[in-house]
Amino acid sequence: MKILVALVIALCLLTHPIVCKKHSNDEEHSAFEKNHKKLTLQDDPSYSKLEEIQDHPLGSKILQTIALQLKGNESLSAVSKLLNDLKGDLEGKQIDADNERAQIGSQCKKDLQNYGQRISLSINEIKDAEFKAKRLNEAIAVYQAEINEKARQIKVFQAKDDTLRDIRRQDNLDFSTRTTQMKEMVQAFEVILPKLHQVWDVAAQHKAGSFIEEEAINEALVQLAKIGEENPITAMVALTSTLEPTAVQTLIEKMEAIRDSIKESIKAEEDAEAKNARDTDTILAAIFNAIESLTREKSSDEEALQETIRNRDIQDKRSRDAHAEFNAAKNGNQQRNQQCQEYELQYQQNTIERDKQTAIIRDVQNIIATKIEVVTCFVEENNLF
Repeated sequence: MKILVALVIALCLLTHPIVCKKHSNDEEHSAFEKNHKKLTLQDDPSYSKLEEIQDHPLGSKILQTIALQLKGNESLSAVSKLLNDLKGDLEGKQIDADNERAQIGSQCKKDLQNYGQRISLSINEIKDAEFKAKRLNEAIAVYQAEINEKARQIKVFQAKDDTLRDIRRQDNLDFSTRTTQMKEMVQAFEVILPKLHQVWDVAAQHKAGSFIEEEAINEALVQLAKIGEENPITAMVALTSTLEPTAVQTLIEKMEAIRDSIKESIKAEEDAEAKNARDTDTILAAIFNAIESLTREKSSDEEALQETIRNRDIQDKRSRDAHAEFNAAKNGNQQRNQQCQEYELQYQQNTIERDKQTAIIRDVQNIIATKIEVVTCFVEENNLF
């Protein structure tokens, strides 16, 4: 069999040299045309577009799918349907993303507005609470000053009360001492005068001389004054025992005048003492009323002070709560704003990627529809079969 084939070939070469040469030229020409066509296809702008498409993950998968279809000599209608489905899916996802973005954007706006209102309200609350706390602290300082001043005034009045009472006790003691001495003098006169009258009566019956020397009387009074410092009654008795009966009348008159003068002095002392007591009682009553009034006012101020302190503490708590709310709202606003910005960034990135994928699908569809030879050449050159 091999010998037969060899003979046929030899015969052909011997008998048909021109035919063999022509066949070789045809093959060379075909190869040239094929190579020229490939170069022409590679220069087509669609070829460069396919290179760009292959650099994208989705584009690479689409081109591989097309290559499998071409390799199996199958229709590209299935690829066209797949591309239409992919594009529809991307467009549907973009519509969903747009709707979601609108909802989330609206919610973000509401949330940020809410945080803004909370921040604004907390700032106003802080300002109001701090303003009221400041005023209340000023009122507290005033109350404390008034309470201290009233306490000082009460202390001053109490000191005056004590001083007046001490003076009154001392004045009363001095009054008692003076009036006791004067009453003892009066008592002495009341004892001696009846005896002197008896002496005078006896002297008058005997018609004794009526002239009494002034010096004798004066001397008797001096002796009475000296001895009377220790015991007035004893002094008077001793004095009368030394007088002449005729001098008794003058002595009686002098002693009665002194007695009456002492009684008047006692009455004046008693009146002065009573007036002094009344005046002191009036002053003490006024001091007592002043102390009572100051004590009531001080007690009222102390109650007002405690109420003011409680109100100040309420405002301080308002301020602390408002600061806490401000910090919470501020942090929440920052976190929510960051979330919204991150979502918007992700949305933009996804939108750009979907647009890019949609553009790839659209480009592939256009190239398949108009430049299938370019697609085939690209697949062959890149070994996608």
